[in-house]
Amino acid sequence: MRMNIELLDMSNMTLLAKYYLRHGTFAASLAESDGIALRRFRFAPRRAGEPAAEAASCEEWVKELSRRGADDCKLIIPVELGSFEGLSRANGVRCCMICFYGDRATSWNKLWTFDPLNKKWMVQYVEIPVDKTHEKPVFEDVTDSMAVLLNRLRDLSRTLRLNEYSFRFAAALKALQTDYVAAEFTPPVGSRLMRAATEAYVFGGEDSWTEKAKFAAAGKGLSEEFDALTRALYRGIALSMMYAVNEW
Repeated sequence: MRMNIELLDMSNMTLLAKYYLRHGTFAASLAESDGIALRRFRFAPRRAGEPAAEAASCEEWVKELSRRGADDCKLIIPVELGSFEGLSRANGVRCCMICFYGDRATSWNKLWTFDPLNKKWMVQYVEIPVDKTHEKPVFEDVTDSMAVLLNRLRDLSRTLRLNEYSFRFAAALKALQTDYVAAEFTPPVGSRLMRAATEAYVFGGEDSWTEKAKFAAAGKGLSEEFDALTRALYRGIALSMMYAVNEW
């Protein structure tokens, strides 16, 4: 179990775009995912009758963003969920990227398709114009609230006798207190939050926290606490990732 590949890929692409738009070069330390076979990017026409432009790599996409006058890119993740079930399916995390221009903004949405032959993903990113001028969102450091939440989740895991999850939440707590070597694109606090969010991402399908712990909590009459803490965890992960990716 690990961080959702769709969310992680969109986070990395946002970092790639932000760095290039700011410095005119690519961040050398941004690793490529080995689970993705190819990406395609489809730009929306800027005026009636103009054909849609396409890019066949992240680098081509970022250069085209710059050529079109983009000055920033932000990762956006909804912090509230209707159901946890969708998180185990492709396209289940409803995140997007917002690219900002001087007088407009556009949204980049994703469509993931699994290739069973290569056992890798094919990703289509599609640009959609935003109707109104989007104000750039600002995100706050959630280190303190995440530490409190992770402590509570670790305690709940112990109560439910789910040691593998108590270890995961303990590792996420440790990540919040550890100094990592900062990459070019995020300060230490962002690196800590991203690592903690990755460690604490326990959502998925069979045998995940949302299946195994849900059943165990029901058996001990703790369903209400489980649901509240699990929803808070997803919200905390989303806010941690958005702060780490966007605020530097």
